[in-house]
Amino acid sequence: MSAGTTRTGDASATGSVSAHASATGSAPGDASATGFVLDTLGPAPVGLEYLADTVRRFAVERGDAPALTVLGDRRVRGRTRRTETVVTLTYREVDERARAVAAELQATCPPGTRAAVLCPHDEHYVTAFLGCLYAGVIAVPLYAPELFRSQTRLRAVLRDSTPGCVLTTAPVRSAVRAALDGTGRRYGPVLHVDEAPTHRAQKWRRPPAAPDDVAYLQYTSGSTGAPAGVRVTQANLAAAAHQMRSRFMPARTAVSWVPLFHDMGLICAVASPLSAGMHMVHLSPMGFLHRPHRWLQALSDYRADWTVTPNFGLTHCVRRVGAEEAATLDLSRLRALAIGGEPVHAQAVAAFVEAFAGAGLDPRAPVPCYGLAEATLSVTMTPNGTGALSRHFDRAALTAGRVLPVPPGPDSVRLVSNGTPVPGVSVRIVDPATGEEAPGRVGEIRVSGPNRTDGYWEAPERTARVFAGGWLRTGDWGFRHEGGLYVVGRLDDVIIVRGRNHYPEDIEATVESVAPVAATAVGVAGDPTARLVVLMEADTAMTVLPAPDRASLAERVRQTVSRQHGLAVHDVVVVRRGTLPRTTSGKIQRGLCRRRYLAGEFASPRP
Repeated sequence: MSAGTTRTGDASATGSVSAHASATGSAPGDASATGFVLDTLGPAPVGLEYLADTVRRFAVERGDAPALTVLGDRRVRGRTRRTETVVTLTYREVDERARAVAAELQATCPPGTRAAVLCPHDEHYVTAFLGCLYAGVIAVPLYAPELFRSQTRLRAVLRDSTPGCVLTTAPVRSAVRAALDGTGRRYGPVLHVDEAPTHRAQKWRRPPAAPDDVAYLQYTSGSTGAPAGVRVTQANLAAAAHQMRSRFMPARTAVSWVPLFHDMGLICAVASPLSAGMHMVHLSPMGFLHRPHRWLQALSDYRADWTVTPNFGLTHCVRRVGAEEAATLDLSRLRALAIGGEPVHAQAVAAFVEAFAGAGLDPRAPVPCYGLAEATLSVTMTPNGTGALSRHFDRAALTAGRVLPVPPGPDSVRLVSNGTPVPGVSVRIVDPATGEEAPGRVGEIRVSGPNRTDGYWEAPERTARVFAGGWLRTGDWGFRHEGGLYVVGRLDDVIIVRGRNHYPEDIEATVESVAPVAATAVGVAGDPTARLVVLMEADTAMTVLPAPDRASLAERVRQTVSRQHGLAVHDVVVVRRGTLPRTTSGKIQRGLCRRRYLAGEFASPRP
């Protein structure tokens, strides 16, 4: 799709696109317009800028304003003293560094080349990603190889995307070389972002840009299959940033620990704040996992307006941040706590709000959201200021595909609304077998809009299957109720017993109410119907329980699941925490859990 054209026969088309130029967004020698207009973001056409041009403009208009701050992981010096590195870059410095990286890329990589970003979670990751946009090469956001992380997925993505160059930093060069060598292929030059001299910025020349140019490949987490590279265009990226701004602005400062290679981290912590001229504060995912108080402390110290986290981040804080640490916080400025990336649980939100109410947290701050990489993240968001809205529904009716609101009770399931569609997005609930709309029933969630991408990199069959008829087939079960979108599970994970659909998330919540575990429910083939298996990750103390105590726990699980779901549990297995396979974003890979269980790889540790 070139500037000035309109896609036809596509219900989710970005619509009429026309180019426009912005003097402040241009640099000497610029060869093309710096923006375009979309007519599908609202009742009136909306003018958008390419992200690189927006950063360039802010570098001119407000160059001394802070663009990003990186809170380095704490280092121990001596016996008791801990120090924390803090790096802040202004918009002028971010632009200069991005142009320096872009100039290096332009000297070695033709436009359209894929460039793998294998940087640590710091300021160099941001300038590497922007450098790709500035140079007109296609970024492949990944991560620096680490000892604790398997390289299987990383190497699979490298083989699939065949990058012509690699961006990393000097401290991790040896690990990157080892990861590249392990693929058995050559990937062109390896450029060290932290060593790109800033004077090289003068050599940069803005390449031509068009809305349908692929900006980057967002590889999916692989929770239900092999990772696939989603083709995110310049128009998709600009539309997604606009949609985020429409819900969270006005805002001045945001904080995030979400991995930058993940779609949530890239859109919420890089593209959206930079496109709004905000100050973004970053801390590393490992820093958050080791000490979640650091995230909350950053929200307090920088008086952040909004932040983002998956659901497990809430429970992690409740478990690990004590009352004494909570008393040091001031969360009164936080207006929006976006929660996404995985199912949002009402109990987790309520516990978080209660735990930090004394720190001034507004109970209306939580913003449950729903999105996915194929939609450049956002599909629905809860309106600011309403808080997390939840409703009880009849569990038996849901298993039969019907939506029946009921009062709270033992036969009900409490679900959280993920809000309403963001600007320009349409959501349908359909029968996955026929494609017919299913109002008032549970069905597959399908999505269209200007942020909907057009497919996967070098995967035409998968693209045709998922992006069918102009709509994105999300593979998620859900329904609409009172305007809100409710998500109940993945199509591939649903456990069908005697013709009824049972959703693993609901069963897992039941199991976790019985014991302090992280549960996974999977269905395995049986005769004549599927058999339910419950895998429970537990701390060491539980895994070494004597056999009678372990049998008693398993019996409590069986009785509770039978009473609330009408299901017989075929097997209960307790494994050590960290055993169950997860994606890079922390989601349980239920399909792989099923295969490993059938292969006999899961066995309860012996006391």
